[in-house]
Amino acid sequence: MQNMELGKNLEKYETDDIDIGLYLKIVKRYKYSIIFITAICITFALYYISKATPIYQASAKIQADPVQPNASAQDQYVMNSMVFLFYETQYEIIQSRKVAEAVVDKLNLVEKYKHELSQNNAESDENSIFEAIKNNINTLFPSNEEEEQSTNLSNEQIRTMLAQAIQAGLTVTGGTQSQIIDISYQHEDPILATKIVNAISEAYIEFGLESRLSQIKDTAKWLTEQLEELRASLQESEDRLQTFRLQQNLIDTEQQQRIASTQLQTLNTELVRAQTELSQARELYTQITLLETEKGDYRTLGPVLQSNTIRDLVREESTLSRKVTELSERYGEKHPKMIAARSDLASAQVNLDREAAKIVESIKKEFRSAQVQEQNIKRLIAETREELQSYQGESFELTRLEREVENNRRVYESFLGKLMEADVSGDYDASNIRVIDAATVPEYPVKPRASLILAASIVFGLFLGLVTAFIRELMGDVFRTPDQLERELQLPTLGITPLVQKKKTNTPPEKQYIEDQRSTFAEAINTIRTGIIFSNIDNPPQTVLITSTNGSEGKTTLAINLAVSLSQMDKTLLIEMDLRKPAVGKDLGIKSEAGLSDLLSGTIDANIFHRIDGAPNLNVITCGSIPPNPMELIASKRFQNLLASLKDKFNYIVIDSPPTLPVSDSCVLAKMSDCTIVAVKAEETKIGTVKETIKRLKSVNANLTGVVLTQASPKKMSYYGEHYYQDTYYGK
Repeated sequence: MQNMELGKNLEKYETDDIDIGLYLKIVKRYKYSIIFITAICITFALYYISKATPIYQASAKIQADPVQPNASAQDQYVMNSMVFLFYETQYEIIQSRKVAEAVVDKLNLVEKYKHELSQNNAESDENSIFEAIKNNINTLFPSNEEEEQSTNLSNEQIRTMLAQAIQAGLTVTGGTQSQIIDISYQHEDPILATKIVNAISEAYIEFGLESRLSQIKDTAKWLTEQLEELRASLQESEDRLQTFRLQQNLIDTEQQQRIASTQLQTLNTELVRAQTELSQARELYTQITLLETEKGDYRTLGPVLQSNTIRDLVREESTLSRKVTELSERYGEKHPKMIAARSDLASAQVNLDREAAKIVESIKKEFRSAQVQEQNIKRLIAETREELQSYQGESFELTRLEREVENNRRVYESFLGKLMEADVSGDYDASNIRVIDAATVPEYPVKPRASLILAASIVFGLFLGLVTAFIRELMGDVFRTPDQLERELQLPTLGITPLVQKKKTNTPPEKQYIEDQRSTFAEAINTIRTGIIFSNIDNPPQTVLITSTNGSEGKTTLAINLAVSLSQMDKTLLIEMDLRKPAVGKDLGIKSEAGLSDLLSGTIDANIFHRIDGAPNLNVITCGSIPPNPMELIASKRFQNLLASLKDKFNYIVIDSPPTLPVSDSCVLAKMSDCTIVAVKAEETKIGTVKETIKRLKSVNANLTGVVLTQASPKKMSYYGEHYYQDTYYGK
């Protein structure tokens, strides 16, 4: 049940709109828990800072250029393209065991380490610079033997162990956005850390120089051996070429090839031009043929239309045609002017047709000329290719010999250049690694960083406190505010009964309304009374049943004070129907053994009404003797008749019933009441149990008017909304 409610609470927080004010109120509600958790985290941080051993860090900056000082252009290109791989490689070299062993040799750490071991039996300096290195060695190489066995290690074994200890404390970074590499080493002794970092820088530079010079020497040796063989091969190929030229009486094939290629290229260019002209002429010729077949007009051809003579003749024809049209409107066909005009028009048309025919004939001639020109060029190209192929066949052997000589010469010259570069590089001892900033003795430790640890502890403490606060809030399966009641139960909240602090008053909660009708508590009861009356304004409820989920939820306190409040309006009766654990008589100080149970069982017929000081219109019927069968009395016909007769005497009847979950008395009484009110204790009553109570009451068709949040602390509720916190209005 609790897991189901927790899931619903989580869903509510996820689906509702984000309310920053609500989160702040939750933080305020659990502020002391958050402060306590943060204080614990700070305490642990301070303890760690006080116990931690100071660690110093020495750092050096070196510049590593991917390009060697004497590298060739090709090598520089390759190195630049592999720059990221270069720096990753340098990191591994700096952190390698070879460099670490070189540092051990430079600082003579083996002899110093053996000297430390030899004095273990005497009083030694606790701040020895080798103490941490020995601890690292013991960690890396655990042994069950005593320290005497360490003295039996060879110098090479000690050298390897010291190198591994240096590797463990070394850090290498940088080289991504610049050529600078940072080398750092952490140790308890700042002086030793500085010496080791500077020694690593020197050993790294020496390693680079030795590797480069060794590679250059090996390369030069191999090039020298290969160069002699290449020289002999070149001389032999040149002799064969010279002998063949003399025997065949041939010239340089490259020159002859160039002449033939140029001639063939020129002919191909002319062929393209001739084919283009032929294509254009063929298109015009095709149009002419089509027009002749269809007996069309030559004047539709492009060249005819573009002719200036044709344009003039067309313009003249248009003018004469317009003139004939104008004269035809004035004169007849046989008029002299009309005859002359038509004669001029016919002459112009003849001239136009004759000029168009000339242009057409010219196009045909150009087409035939283009065909002849294309054929001639193709013939020349074919002859040139035949000559070229014939020559290539004769000079194939010459070409092969020339190519062999050229290849041998190139290989020989390349090897000769490489050998000369290797000789120069061997004499050049400049390094591509330079120390920018040498390590200096650090003044302040890098560990522990007190400010960072304290800040982290505060942040972590606040985070842990906030998480704890929100988890407690989400897992709190109880009611805290009236709004939560309405949201979870889907019933109206009639009001709250404030929590009465016993330290501030001697008046018990049951008599708060009687003692001070202007107090905050009394006003809260009046608010509940108003809600009950206005729940049905046309027919206000007469019998009001007060129940709860379990005991000790303020049900009886609510019933007594509500009855006193209703008595301010009219005659009111308070009936104590909790026949198992009666409390009304005890709370009001009524000393009488006779009561409702005695009347219903027929033991007495006397007057069982009791009056209360301070509430003249209020009558109380107490439980009386605790019956063995409360349910039978409540469900009896006699009680129903009694309740009906009491309705005639009193305008309001308040019934204090038992809790709903332990017994079913309230379900029976709810069917006889005009309205039912469920008291829910703030910060304690579980949501699931209240929902079960509502479910049981609804199953008997009880008239559920609303719920009341009892024993609610306004100050605590103010964390969920300031409108809940109203300390005083009337009176105190």
